[in-house]
Amino acid sequence: MSLIPVSTAWIGANAGAVAPTVLYGVVLLGCALGYYILQSVIVAAEGEHSQVKQLIGRDYKGKLSVVTYTVAAVIAFMWPWVANVLYAVMAVVWLIPDKRMEIE
Repeated sequence: MSLIPVSTAWIGANAGAVAPTVLYGVVLLGCALGYYILQSVIVAAEGEHSQVKQLIGRDYKGKLSVVTYTVAAVIAFMWPWVANVLYAVMAVVWLIPDKRMEIE
């Protein structure tokens, strides 16, 4: 996650360039994989009936992030603007509140 500011600054200074767009996708992919691994380890430690497992459910957002960032990083070699659109779409997906996490 510490590479997010570097990759963001680089992509901001070189909009549409291949290398910064690929790096940005790789950094986001690393964050998504880290999140997925962390929650998997927590669920494994607490068991299938833990509160964390109940809140996470099938974690479509997490899985979609890994797939989207992987595809976007590969596409960035040919069409950086398409990759940037995919990054923006995933940002919007994560901004949508998850109803499972609301406090009752």
